[in-house]
Parts: sequence; structure tokens; C-alpha cells
Amino acid sequence: MTKTFDLAFLDHLPQRARLALVLDDLWADPTVVALWLGGSLARGAGDAFSDVDLRVAVTPGAFSETEIPPAAARLQQDAVAILPLRFGVNSVLFHMLLSDGEIYDLHVLRSDQPPPGERRRLLACRDANLAPQLDEGADSDIYALPATPEAAQQTLTMFWITAHKGQKVLHRGMPLMALQGQTLLRQELIRLWYMQATGNDCGAVGRLTIHTLTPVIRAVQGAQGAAALTVVGRPLRTMAEIYADIDALCEAAADVGRSLAQQLGFAYPEALETTVRKGWHRFKTEHAESQ
Repeated sequence: MTKTFDLAFLDHLPQRARLALVLDDLWADPTVVALWLGGSLARGAGDAFSDVDLRVAVTPGAFSETEIPPAAARLQQDAVAILPLRFGVNSVLFHMLLSDGEIYDLHVLRSDQPPPGERRRLLACRDANLAPQLDEGADSDIYALPATPEAAQQTLTMFWITAHKGQKVLHRGMPLMALQGQTLLRQELIRLWYMQATGNDCGAVGRLTIHTLTPVIRAVQGAQGAAALTVVGRPLRTMAEIYADIDALCEAAADVGRSLAQQLGFAYPEALETTVRKGWHRFKTEHAESQ
């Protein structure tokens, strides 16, 4: 069945040309029941580097948990990497990097399954019963949970304990492992900054993706400005730089932590910070020659 897809909303983006061809290929297959977009393109917030989050509902008999739909052969031929990811039962996402650098998230699911919760832009549907389920939808708002005193205090506690553990791996001559710990410190700091900027909690930063982390980083950058990158973007090439980085991260955590204690109404862990700071000062003094 021939169909003209209205992609005028993508006319300003390079993704439009290939997507138009892919949609024509898919819709020519009668086992394809519905096509829609998710992600930033569905929200009208896409740019030249946006993934194409293409959703395809197929008849139950045509669904495969391991094989890309034959009608998507154009994508498979252009792909330099394909990573299948299971999303529940009867639902699989093929994460694909194409030879020109475009990324496609081709999410294939059975047409008798409810669509995933997200913002959707319906492009075509053959099933009158399924179509009403494919309204605009909405992305789950994981950022609207208010920051609690307990979460802020726990994040601060994790920061200071992790900072303290840095002495252990540095003493054992494993600076590369210390860098992993400092990555964790950065993640905890970003979470604290986000709480301070918005009054909400994004949860563990290390579990966020480029998509879910974007609003967090935008909020932090908007509140902290260039100062944030100055703190978390320090070089870590020598022992002296590693020491200086830990000092800078601790200063930033102490500052935002005290601010949050007032903002959310909890007791700042003074004894914990004091213990870690004393131990770190002693460690640096004893190991001054190695810097």
C-alpha cells in the first residue's frame, strides 16, 4: 500500500532523507502494522546529531526477538554495528550505528502488545484498535521527584566515604583505580548540584543515559555556569593533579552539601567531612615526595 509520509517537521534535519526511504520500505511490508517516532524527533527537539528512534509494530507471526524485519534491510546494510537489546516480552530494540554516523534505535514489537510509554509521533497505522493507543503519549518524568533530606544526606555520605577510599588505592600504587573513584565523586557531585538547582532528584547519575542525563546537565550548567566544568574537568595526568582534583571535588561537595542542608532541612555530616579531611591531609603530607 503506497503512503505519503508527512515529514515536513524534519525538513531542516539531515536524518529526513534516509528516514523517508526506510519508512517506504517498511510500509510496503503488510506485516508492518504501525510506524511511529519516539525520542527527541517525536518531541520536536531534534538536531543534526539526534538518534532516529523509530518504532515498528508488526503482526505477531512476523515478530522475531533476534532478526531485524526484512523490510528494514536498508538499515541493516548500512549498519557498521548492531546491538540487540531486549525490552520486556515480545519487544526488542536494535541499536544501530550506520556508516555515515547516524544512529538508529529500531524498536520492534508485536502489534498485540501495548506500546512503550513515551512521547510518540504516529506516522502510520493499519489497525483501528491500535491507533488510539498511539496518541502523543508522554515521556516518563524521572526528574520530578522532590529531593528529600534522606537522599541528599545519603549522597553526601557516599561522596565522603568514596573520597576516603581514594587513599587506599593511591597508597597501593594504583592511580588508575583512583581515577575510577574520582569518576564516582563527580557523579555524586552532579547529583547534588542538580538537587540544589531544581529541588528535585535525578537519582544515581551513573545509571543515566545520554538522553536521560541531558536535562540534568542542562540544569547544572544553567545554575553553575563555567564553574562546573572547572571543577569536574580538571586534568588527571600526574599524582599532583590527582591530589589537586580530590581537593577541588571535596571543596565543591562541602559547599553544595551545606547549601542543601539549609535548603532541605537536615544536619550536614560535619563529623564525617572532618574525619575524611583530616585523613586526606595526613595522607598528602606523608606522601608529599611522590607528587
